[in-house]
Amino acid sequence: MTAAAKELAEIVGELPEEKAREVVDFARFLRQQAGDAAWERIIADKHPRPKLDKFVAEALHEGNAEPLDTNKL
Repeated sequence: MTAAAKELAEIVGELPEEKAREVVDFARFLRQQAGDAAWERIIADKHPRPKLDKFVAEALHEGNAEPLDTNKL
């Protein structure tokens, strides 16, 4: 466990239950944001992904949807 995690556990342990839950909710929010940022980096990467492009094209074909023009992204 990191020093920050130990400190956080100590602080949360000293808080009333309602406040401790607020801290936990905020930590979950921060964790989700970190995951979102990672996905945004992956999505923004301009490297070609032929297997993903093929998969998307096949999925769109099965659903009779219009193909996505990735050049407009």
